[in-house]
Amino acid sequence: MKKKLALWLLCFAIIFLMGCGNNSDKNTKEKLQTTPRIEESDSRNTGENREGRNRKISVWTVYWDTDIMDELDAMGEKVGVICYFAAYFDKGKNPFIPKTTKEIYEIVKKAYGDGRYQSYLTFVNDLIQEDNKSSLKDTNLLYYLLSTEEGRRCHIDTILSMVMAERYDGIEIDYEGIQEDTILWNYFIRFIEQLYASAAEKNILVRIVLEPDAPVRELAFPEGPEYVMMCYNLHGYGTKPGPKANIDFLKIMIDKMKYIPGKISFAIATGGFDFYGDGKVKQVTEADVLDKMKEYHGKSRRDASSQSIVFNYTDREGISHEVWYGDHKTIDAWFGILEEAGDYGLSLWRLGGNITIQH
Repeated sequence: MKKKLALWLLCFAIIFLMGCGNNSDKNTKEKLQTTPRIEESDSRNTGENREGRNRKISVWTVYWDTDIMDELDAMGEKVGVICYFAAYFDKGKNPFIPKTTKEIYEIVKKAYGDGRYQSYLTFVNDLIQEDNKSSLKDTNLLYYLLSTEEGRRCHIDTILSMVMAERYDGIEIDYEGIQEDTILWNYFIRFIEQLYASAAEKNILVRIVLEPDAPVRELAFPEGPEYVMMCYNLHGYGTKPGPKANIDFLKIMIDKMKYIPGKISFAIATGGFDFYGDGKVKQVTEADVLDKMKEYHGKSRRDASSQSIVFNYTDREGISHEVWYGDHKTIDAWFGILEEAGDYGLSLWRLGGNITIQH
C-alpha cells in the first residue's frame, strides 16, 4: 500500500511540475499556437532563403519596455551588441539615464556577465520641458549643445563621464530631426570628429545613427565611428498604410551609404503600424497584432514587395483597420537583402513584444 501511495505521489509531483513554468514563456507558446494562418506570397529573390547566416547582430533595449530577457535568451549567440536606449535630457538640458534603462542593464549583466555582449549607451535629443511634456528630436537642444566649441567640449566630457561611470563599452549618438539644416549638420559633424577623437583615447567605441533622409552625399562624415542607417519608417505616422520597409527601400539605403566612410551598419525594425480608417496611426508590436488577430479574426496576407504581413479588421466601434507588421520571415528577408549586398553590420530595433522573431 505504501509503495502504491509513493508511486501515486511521484506521478502527481511530475504532473504538477510540468504544469508550472515561466508565465512569459507560456504566454509566448500560446501566441505561437494561436497564430492565424497567413496567405503567403512568392518570396523568391527576397534574400530570405540565404544559408549560412552566422554574423552577430546588434539589438536595442528601450526604457519603456523592459520585458526582454526571454527574447534575449532565445536569440542566444546571434546577438553581439546591446544598445541601451536611451539617455535623454532634463529641464536643465543635462543628459540623464532613466531608472529602467539602468535596471535592464544590470539585469543583463547579472544574467550574462560583463563579457557576453558589447554594451552601448544611446543618447537621443529628447528634452523634458518646463511643463513636464517631452520635446522629441529637439533641434534647438542640438544648437544649444553643438553650436560652439565650448558647448561641444562640455557635452563630450559629460557623455564620456556618464559612459565610463556606468561601464559601457561604447557611445551611440542618435540625434534626429536635423533634416536639411546644413548649418546644424556641420556642427554635428564637427561634434562627431571631436567625440570620436576623445573616445578613442579612452578605448570607448562610437556609433552614429542616421535617419533615412540624412543628406549623406552633400556632407563629409569623418572616418572612425561606426555609422548605422535606419532602414525603417518608410510608412508610419503621416503616411498612407504600408510597411516599415520594402526591398526597393532597402536597396536605396544600401546605395546611399556608399558615400559614408568606414564601418557601415543597417538597422531594421520589428513591429509595425495600425492604420485606422479615421486617420489615426498607432505603433504596434508583433504581440499586439497577434492579440488583435485572435480577437477579431480578420484577414491577413503577406505582401510580396516587403514580405510584411497585412492584417485587416473592423473594431467594435465600426472603424476599419489596416495593420502592417513584420514577423520572423519579414526580418529574415530584410536581413538577407542587406547581407547579400556586402559585409555590413546588422542591427535590430528593438527587443520587446516579439513572438515569432525570437524563435
